[in-house]
Amino acid sequence: MTFDREVPGPAGLAESLEELKRRSGRSYTALAHRTGLSRSTLHRYCRGTTVPGSFGAVERVARVCGASPAELDRLYRVWSRTIAAQGPADGMTVPGDDAAGPGGAGGRPDEHGEHPDGTGGPPDAGAVREPAAAAAVAERGGDGGEGPREARPLRRVLLPLRMMALVLVLLLAPAAGTRLPGGDGPGGGPGTGREGATPAAQRFDGPLWSVAPLRVPPEFFGLTMNTNTGEMPGFRTGAVRLWESETRWGTIESRRGRYDWSVLERSVDAAERRGLPVLLTLSGTPLWAAPDGRKGAYADSRASPPADLADWDRFVEKVATRYRGRVEAYELWDYPSHPLHYAGSVAVLAEMVERASRIIRRVDSGALVACPSFGELWEERGRELLRRFARTGAYENCHAAALKLPPRRADSPPEEIIDLARNVHDVLYEEGVGQIPVWNTGPDRNVAVTPPLDARRARDYAVRFYLAGLYSRYYGVERMYFYSWGSTGVPLVVQPVGGRPTQAGLRMGRLRQWLDGARIAACGQGGQLGLPEGAYTCRFERDGRPFVIRWTTKGRVDLPVAEGEHLLRRMDGRTVRLRAGDRIGFGEEPVLVEYREG
Repeated sequence: MTFDREVPGPAGLAESLEELKRRSGRSYTALAHRTGLSRSTLHRYCRGTTVPGSFGAVERVARVCGASPAELDRLYRVWSRTIAAQGPADGMTVPGDDAAGPGGAGGRPDEHGEHPDGTGGPPDAGAVREPAAAAAVAERGGDGGEGPREARPLRRVLLPLRMMALVLVLLLAPAAGTRLPGGDGPGGGPGTGREGATPAAQRFDGPLWSVAPLRVPPEFFGLTMNTNTGEMPGFRTGAVRLWESETRWGTIESRRGRYDWSVLERSVDAAERRGLPVLLTLSGTPLWAAPDGRKGAYADSRASPPADLADWDRFVEKVATRYRGRVEAYELWDYPSHPLHYAGSVAVLAEMVERASRIIRRVDSGALVACPSFGELWEERGRELLRRFARTGAYENCHAAALKLPPRRADSPPEEIIDLARNVHDVLYEEGVGQIPVWNTGPDRNVAVTPPLDARRARDYAVRFYLAGLYSRYYGVERMYFYSWGSTGVPLVVQPVGGRPTQAGLRMGRLRQWLDGARIAACGQGGQLGLPEGAYTCRFERDGRPFVIRWTTKGRVDLPVAEGEHLLRRMDGRTVRLRAGDRIGFGEEPVLVEYREG
């Protein structure tokens, strides 16, 4: 069987998908209905004539066909090697004659009666389209990034405003409709009846989500600090998280009742001077508090919970009392998904959360409480642990769910965060806590052994990390803490301690500047907006004036200037006045396009 020998390249990936399809007994029509892909797209994937630019498409097909977790892992290895071998432009939708004719992005149907964008018919006659010659994608050398990520069904109702929707359609330039998966989220379910009678999946033109404009708060742009010096970032950011900063419980209280506040005091003072809200992670049992406990990831801490939870209570009260009004929020344990970070039961962890939350609320009623940062959420075992914790009712004690929402690999395209945010939102929704805000606190443990990104990829990767988080606002993500500031032992260095910001750090600061005082209104990608798959757009406004930020996971998009667009801002600080007949090019380096008032 193909899964046993991992045949490399497009042929191996196609053979694996075809084997899964055969094993499931489903026709192309049935799979199309359940995955939201068109029959012709599925056919091309299974024949090997097209390699999906997003593993999300492969995963959806595999899950519908009943693939095991081990098979999903093997599929991912084959897919990622294939993408890396073919270069970054593979998997992108490249409009040719079929896509550039009078029909705009829709083009002529293929041999299966479907359109190049994967939809099952012509767009509605009244659909607003990109101007003629919609989007030319030029190949460029690359980062092995990722491409299409098909639209998903709505997860919740977000203030449907008809007049605003009309404005968004005009600004975001929707084109041919895109199929949606058949009920794979809350409130939906697969259709019934014979395969031959399967109804066409729903398709729509426009953004994935749109709302009455929501403030983008400064604290959305967070950083995990990796220093005990008290130094702060040399570029604009919005919040700091103290964890890899020698501020563990085991570091502060190395002996029962004896506290060394020097490092924490230095860090909190520095953050206060910069006006940066602090998220303090309370984690790492002191050696004395669990003498027979399991060894942890840090020399001064145990992974086991304290033998006597009263020790935990006293520490939490000491911290909350000392930093009342100075620490904005407390994260109650880091990474309980790994035995080197937490080796106790879910029930004990939930009790620790309940006790700490009660103490913090009593001592500092203005402080926020974030439940533990569960990780390994790409894996079923990680999601199952999250489910078990949610079922304890512990989230009732927290203002937010701190979670690890990284790309599948530490060097994978940051837009994979959107897929994971969607999957995790489904888990929380199913467990009755789907409305809790999510704070993304960073990567899984594999970040420590991931090779450095090359300079070009690193330059815009961190910016796209935050943009993927803004896109994921639809799935409850309200804060993003990039990992990390100060360290040189991570794949992406934004600023070494005592050094100057890198280009990646400077561009993080520029994005923060771009969105200062802004409100986000909508996001969408790919064919639903008349763009190639893998191209993203989010729409914002500031003081009543709209603007959009556009970027891709790979490749380059070239668009004619649309009506109302008058100013282009680039990440390197350049500003260009736009005129009729100009073209706007963008790629992994995001651009901002401003519109005239009115």
